[in-house]
Amino acid sequence: MGKSKIGLLGLGVMGKSLARNIADKGNVTSVYNIPFPGEETVVRDFVSTFDDLPFYGAEDMEDFVQSIEPPRMIILMIKAGAPVDEMMDKLAPLLSENDMVVDAGNSFFKDTERRSKSYSEKGLHFVGMGVSGGEEGALKGPSIMPSGTAYAKSHLLPILQKMAAVAGGDPCVEWVGPGGAGHFVKMVHNGMEYADMQLISEVYDVCKTIFNLSNEEIANILEGFSAIHKGYLLEISIDILRKQEGDEYVLDTILDVAGHKGTGKWTSKEALDLGIAVPTMTAAMNQRIISSYKSLRSSLGSSPKNHIPFTTEWAEILNKGFLMARMQGHIEGFHLIQDASNDYNWNINMREVASLWRGGCIIRSAMLPVFMEAFDTHPGIQHLYHAPNIMNILEDGYDSARKINALAAEHGRSTPCFSAAIQYYLSVRSEKLPINMIQAQRDYFGAHTYRTIEDPDTPKHTDW
Repeated sequence: MGKSKIGLLGLGVMGKSLARNIADKGNVTSVYNIPFPGEETVVRDFVSTFDDLPFYGAEDMEDFVQSIEPPRMIILMIKAGAPVDEMMDKLAPLLSENDMVVDAGNSFFKDTERRSKSYSEKGLHFVGMGVSGGEEGALKGPSIMPSGTAYAKSHLLPILQKMAAVAGGDPCVEWVGPGGAGHFVKMVHNGMEYADMQLISEVYDVCKTIFNLSNEEIANILEGFSAIHKGYLLEISIDILRKQEGDEYVLDTILDVAGHKGTGKWTSKEALDLGIAVPTMTAAMNQRIISSYKSLRSSLGSSPKNHIPFTTEWAEILNKGFLMARMQGHIEGFHLIQDASNDYNWNINMREVASLWRGGCIIRSAMLPVFMEAFDTHPGIQHLYHAPNIMNILEDGYDSARKINALAAEHGRSTPCFSAAIQYYLSVRSEKLPINMIQAQRDYFGAHTYRTIEDPDTPKHTDW
């Protein structure tokens, strides 16, 4: 078989799928898994199960590294955090100059920046690579967001292009930039994913609790939304609504407590540090946290008010209002990536980010070409509210989003993402905000000064 073209370390669910994807494209692939108790035969079992693919199952770490042709390319599919640092330390003495280690987990981008610098000092290359698409995407073609040195790009990108999903004839992979850029973009992708998922759940809740519709009826409504909504999360939500086991809908049996990992929280924290407002994404994160207050909610909960009839007019209001709020969540994400790119000198191509999300990833949808058009028409645009094609959709859907939010409030239901999207829209479009009162208060109790309308360049203090 000869030396392997590439290696993959970590044969969990995602690792196995990604390894099969790589090997299926004709790459001889070395695989290895740390033999934790109970996992001693993982490598051997995996290779024998897929003996039709060009795998080399390594016996130990040294065998794994030596089986790969230089310059070595090694993908890590292991848990983010300390395990990545530990694996880097174990690999470093076995590697040669210009070998490349690729972290394909959901690592924090600042950790990736640190690791890149550490490996660079050793003459090695460290690549942070966001991968979206879940188990199926990893196997059939994910959306891939790598970042690192030009040298690593020249060797890795041709392999990644064959592994990635394809949309519109283009592979859904883009070398995002240097350092931690790839993991930052994946982090924001996940924040946008949180917002999209929460908004779907809010539409579902309005239909279920206010209009008293069945799961099948709600699925039919989502299925009837305009083509621009078409995408993975909406499609799986329709499947979820219709799934039955026996006479019972599975969705109706699931406890209303949602899990969350680091990426959603990181998105909101990094946005605050950069001074970028992402209220729709943060509202989605907050709602997952509030969902964990189950005992408190159970003790305080009340039933919704009387149901109202569902009409074709309400179907269109849900369609247009949902689109407005979804677009807002995406706008916040793109704004955050653009600002981070400027702040960290990453030079991220925003149009290509929108493009690589069209296939393979969790937030893939027919909305993304609308953003591609905006970036094509307005290169270097700093905020998508300046793009007429985006603003037309927001303006057209605002009144519908407002009606959904008002209906929910009237019936005692929570729609935090709809509310956040509306308030961002109204605030950004307000030429004058009441923040003059806040600045006066700050000057009153802390002598923080303020600036006047007539002379905005000169700080002023009043002896209140």
